[in-house]
This record gives sequence, C-alpha cells and structure tokens, in this order.
Amino acid sequence: MKKVIWVKVIVLACIVGIYPGIYFFLDRNFGLLSSKTAALLADKAWNMAFYTHIILGGVALLTGWSQFSPLLRKRNLRLHRQLGTMYVVCTCLS
Repeated sequence: MKKVIWVKVIVLACIVGIYPGIYFFLDRNFGLLSSKTAALLADKAWNMAFYTHIILGGVALLTGWSQFSPLLRKRNLRLHRQLGTMYVVCTCLS
C-alpha cells in the first residue's frame, strides 16, 4: 500500500511540474493569463517574472519529490545532493 501511495505522489508531482509547459504552446487566453489585461500581458518585466516563476516552480516539483526517497539517498548520495541543491535554488528564485 505504501508503494502505491509513493507512486501516486511521484506521478502527481510530475504532472503538476510539467503543466506550466502548456503556457508555451497554447494561446495567451488560457488559464491564469485569460484574466489579465492587455497592458499587463505586454509588460516585459511581468512576463519575465511570470515565466520564471512557472518554469522554476515546475522544475522544483519535478525534482522535489526525490528528496523524500531514502532509497535514492542510500544508493546515490551525490545525485540526491545535486537534486536537493537544484530544488532549493528553484524554490528560492521562483
């Protein structure tokens, strides 16, 4: 049962982590952007902040779940630390 829950957590974290990619392929009248004014959508600073936030937040979700895996830490401590560093940097910048 514990393994099934763990797999669900990984799958859901990856789905939510990949979701921001949809903003690069669909029209800007989608999701959160559909409620924004044309002036705001034209603002370069706002766009840079928005896309930085969704990209780094997605990367944080894609890497964050791995920090709860004792098996990964036990088998590959270097990878665990690299992913942890990436997670912390992404969350701080996001």
